[in-house]
Amino acid sequence: MKPVEPVDFMRFANETGLELFQLLMARSEKLGEQSFSEVLGAMTGATAVCLANVLRPAVEAAPDRSSAAESLIALCTRQARRFLDPIIAEKR
Repeated sequence: MKPVEPVDFMRFANETGLELFQLLMARSEKLGEQSFSEVLGAMTGATAVCLANVLRPAVEAAPDRSSAAESLIALCTRQARRFLDPIIAEKR
């Protein structure tokens, strides 16, 4: 029997996140000539739909759905901020 390799969750997140971003960028071409804020709104809306679908099973299974949703959304917000921190710290 072949040994099971340990799962590298950060690698999964990085690779899958990049693939999803590339799909979003490719699909954003369908938006045509729009303002930056309109494209940003569409892109963040698409990511919000994706995130809500990922979080849905955990929220549905929770005894207190509202509290679970708030906690999970806060966790996701902290993660997004952590990913942006190196960019924020860059000097122009």
